[in-house]
Amino acid sequence: MAGRGSTGARRLRPLAGFAVAAAGAQNFLGARWVPAVLAVTPARRRREVALRLLAWSPHYFQPDDHDRHAAAERIRRTRQVLADEVLGRYLQMDDDVLDVGCGPGYLAAAVAPRVHSVTAVDVSRGALACARVLNPAPNVDYATVDEFIRGGHDVDVVYSVAVVQHLTDEAFVHALRGWHAALRPGGRLLVHVVVDDPRWRSEAQWRAERGPVGRLKFRLALNCFGRSADQVRRLVTAAGFGELDLVPMASLVDVDDDVAGQHLVVARRLDVADTATPLRGLVVPTQATPVDPFDLERVVPVPADTDPAR
Repeated sequence: MAGRGSTGARRLRPLAGFAVAAAGAQNFLGARWVPAVLAVTPARRRREVALRLLAWSPHYFQPDDHDRHAAAERIRRTRQVLADEVLGRYLQMDDDVLDVGCGPGYLAAAVAPRVHSVTAVDVSRGALACARVLNPAPNVDYATVDEFIRGGHDVDVVYSVAVVQHLTDEAFVHALRGWHAALRPGGRLLVHVVVDDPRWRSEAQWRAERGPVGRLKFRLALNCFGRSADQVRRLVTAAGFGELDLVPMASLVDVDDDVAGQHLVVARRLDVADTATPLRGLVVPTQATPVDPFDLERVVPVPADTDPAR
């Protein structure tokens, strides 16, 4: 595993694609006051407050999850199963791993005993603050996208669960190129996707919506996009990945979670990488402002020789 931590800012500029991929600041948890509240909360009450904050957010708990403690334990159990029976098949003890869109950190904490280190990134500082309270581990570093970029590290594995289905194709392409740049040569990509499911509307169907409610929902809500298997393979391959397999999750795991009926992209970064030209110069809008992760017009271009980290 040569080159641990050797990647410099030059290769990391495309990683601002993570900002688009790690959707999480579109609800109030992205506000700056959330970490501040947890910081001043007495230690004995911090876990309870973190759970209460998560329960107020529709992004992490279901609306019918009236018992936040039970909901949290259910999430912890399902993430442990995913770590053991799905991701664990592709991880090694000396791997440095990047968890994209980690949210409150249940999956990162479950993966941590299986690897050398986990860097868990999210655009929501509030979600990260909750993760540090609820799911700490000695080898897990919860960080914003910018903090990861400034750290100048590369990794052996990038994984992402329950994120890609919220991305438009353009955002997915940005994310894939960022993940490619973060991986060491030959590094592995593990991404949960929804394919060939007629219950999920495609991006084209969302864009064809002409009613004011549908158009507003497409622009501002946390939507879910279905894709064909061929479409997923084409996007991932074009970003510089090979040895691609699209594995039904049901063949790997039996768990009470939506992901069990979906798929896992397993791919490897090609050493002839850079066949796809990285998209450079993306920066993240301020976390204090609600962000529509699909509205790329709000992602401001900067010159290619400028470090986008703020």
